[in-house]
Amino acid sequence: MLESIGSFRDKWLEEFFDTGKSHAKIPADIESVLARKLDIINAAVDFRDLRSPPGNRFENLESPLQEYSSIRVNDKYRILFKWVNGKAEQVYFEPHKYKKHK
Repeated sequence: MLESIGSFRDKWLEEFFDTGKSHAKIPADIESVLARKLDIINAAVDFRDLRSPPGNRFENLESPLQEYSSIRVNDKYRILFKWVNGKAEQVYFEPHKYKKHK
C-alpha cells in the first residue's frame, strides 16, 4: 500500500514493493534490506525523517541529479527519488557509482 511513495520509475520495483516478488535486477542477498528501506521511505511523513537511522545516509544529490535525493541500501546500491509535496516520486533502485577519496 502506497503512503509516502507516490510513484516508481520502474514497474519491476513497484511489483517487488507490493508483492515481494524477486527480480533479476535485485541481488538476492539484499532483498530484505531493500524491502525495509522502501518501507522506511513509504512511512516517512517528511524527507527529514529519512535522515534517521544514520545508516540510511540520506543525501540530496548534485548535478545532473540535483532534483533527486537518495538513501543507501548498502555500500553498492541506493534508492533514488524526488520528494515532491510530501511524496517520494519516481523512486528507483540502482548501483551507487561513487568516487573514492584519496
